[in-house]
Amino acid sequence: MSRETKYLILFGFYVGFWGMLQSLTVKLVPLDLSAIGLGVLAFSYGSFVHALTFPCTDAVAEIWGAKRARFMVYMGTIVYIFCTVMLVIGVKLAPAEGWVHNEAYRSIFEGAPRIVAGSLVATLVAQLWDIYVFEWIKRRTGQNHLWLRNNASTFGSQLLDTSLFYLVAFYGIIPNDVLPKVILGTFVLKVGVAVVDTPLVYLIVGWIRRDGKPEKELEPQYYS
Repeated sequence: MSRETKYLILFGFYVGFWGMLQSLTVKLVPLDLSAIGLGVLAFSYGSFVHALTFPCTDAVAEIWGAKRARFMVYMGTIVYIFCTVMLVIGVKLAPAEGWVHNEAYRSIFEGAPRIVAGSLVATLVAQLWDIYVFEWIKRRTGQNHLWLRNNASTFGSQLLDTSLFYLVAFYGIIPNDVLPKVILGTFVLKVGVAVVDTPLVYLIVGWIRRDGKPEKELEPQYYS
């Protein structure tokens, strides 16, 4: 399997995650952080799934550089917007006669414009920041310390992602004294995911490099 084919596989998974986000973000899941004194909080399931996109961009940035990783982010954003528009149209369409679930469908998705907007802004900013920090560290460490640039870039980007998402989506809805705890709780969860995904990044990078080609196989010029 060529290196380019492996990139396309990662690209497919990446934009697929983005395509799912607008329907998954509205699902809130309980998060028990009583052990660290925060009680039982909640986090968006979409924010958890979104964390799975970072190994894709980090692996692509490691092999091909920041330009191609940013191209993935831009295409993911386009897919996200397109899927959101299709979702809005679906909400507005008249239901088929006899379909009894239309009101439940509308109640879930029609009332979530702030959640969708928060997810879009947070994801785009966090992904671009992740790529920038990853590339900045790589220029100083070379081929060594992949674990350092993976975790350092992801920790900062996840804090950005979590803060922006909840501020845009839930400010004024979640009480102001609770909102910081929700942000902190979700960030703690994402940090845990980031630590766990470090071996995954190594596996993906190793899988891409297995074709035996030189490391300097840079992206074509049409990626920007």
